[in-house]
Amino acid sequence: MKAKLLQSTVLWTFLSVATLLVGCSDDEDYRDVDGQSPTLELTSDHIRTLTGYEFKIAGKIVDKDGIRSINLQCAELYLDKTIELSTLYSESLYEYNLNYGFTIPEKTKGDSFTIKVTVTDLGGRTATSDVLITMDGDYTEPVLTPSIGLLSDNINIVLSEGTSKTFRFTAQDNKELDYLELAVPDLEILERLDIEEGEKKGTLNTTVVFPSDKTGTYTLVIRAVDTFGNVAEKNYSVLVSRVKDYENMYLVDFEGTDSKLLTGNDVWGVPMPIERVTNFTYKARCYSPAPNTPIRFITSKYSFSICFGDDKNNPGKLTGISEDVQPIILPEKSYYEINFNTEEGTYTVEAYSPGTPIIDGLKMGFVGGWFDGAKGWDGPKNVYELTQDPDNPHCLTAELTWSKQDSFDVTITPYDANGAWLEPGWRFDGKNESFATNTNDSSKKVPAGKYTFIFDTHLVQSKLLKK
Repeated sequence: MKAKLLQSTVLWTFLSVATLLVGCSDDEDYRDVDGQSPTLELTSDHIRTLTGYEFKIAGKIVDKDGIRSINLQCAELYLDKTIELSTLYSESLYEYNLNYGFTIPEKTKGDSFTIKVTVTDLGGRTATSDVLITMDGDYTEPVLTPSIGLLSDNINIVLSEGTSKTFRFTAQDNKELDYLELAVPDLEILERLDIEEGEKKGTLNTTVVFPSDKTGTYTLVIRAVDTFGNVAEKNYSVLVSRVKDYENMYLVDFEGTDSKLLTGNDVWGVPMPIERVTNFTYKARCYSPAPNTPIRFITSKYSFSICFGDDKNNPGKLTGISEDVQPIILPEKSYYEINFNTEEGTYTVEAYSPGTPIIDGLKMGFVGGWFDGAKGWDGPKNVYELTQDPDNPHCLTAELTWSKQDSFDVTITPYDANGAWLEPGWRFDGKNESFATNTNDSSKKVPAGKYTFIFDTHLVQSKLLKK
């Protein structure tokens, strides 16, 4: 069918030479080597495309007498392109990789076209092949839907809990799927599912066994490929470790393993959240109010089921084996920094001085509410007084009462008789039970009762303890 083109055909040629042999392109000096026609092997004789997309006509050309030119012709597409190799190159080419790009304009009409590819050698002999171009191509990638084992971008394989893990994902294509894959290239893991002909949807469900002697971080890839070669991929980071890498870690500074000790005596603050530095590595800073304070680390705010501490069988080392855990003892009344690695089973404890209190010389109080006697939001000249702890000038305390359930919604700020907002100040974030986030998501419901509020200005940690 004759194509009606409303704009000029756009041509793009990428030429690459596979083998360059020395010869002579001067016709007067030309002599046949074998007198045979060129050999033309096209990568494909049928290309499926769409208007507006570039496709490539590719193949390999060989001729012992030397290649003179390549012509690509299609009258319906107004294509008549000759690549004069004998002009482009000073030396004759005997092998050549064709890689010619062509874009069919958006407003082209027609369902199929034939492009004739003709190769001429230096002796004038030719070889011809046809390439069928049909307008039923597909450039849309399949859609991936991860599920089992793939809902988080970070996956932790804990070898002590088993070396196998099940993964599942589904893919859907607008035309036809070819295959699905799950791979961990660095571990030479590859699971593949070939999809039945004509199917648009498929699911790969597989159990992968990870090698028990290779810990580290690896890339896992899920991949869906359709019959047109369109690829959809998603990468995951897989941490293979001897123990689990916990996202959250908390410090407890008392004896006992009853979960009621974690939930029965406070509204927040027990246990105390600590910093996760990197994989398996954590840093805690805390205040020991008396000599020989016992501390341990747990992974849940509500349970001692996973607990780390000093190893009674190997003192000075960290362990998570429940029957071997004993508290790490902080020997003095002081601030401490504890760094530990759960996979290596190591920890260090260092006492340090926090320096001059940042509230030194200031009187502090609550602005906000809504406990009994709260002053509301009139400003820092109308506050609910906080008391500086005589044993630790970095700490502020207050006795609070809620006659009925209501919110705790405050800013801690210095007194100022003139009503100016001074520094330092802290805004409570009820969602995260913290004064450290500088957010205004501040409301936290508190049941009726009497409480002791404690705030450490150095650690920026608070507790609301039941009385």
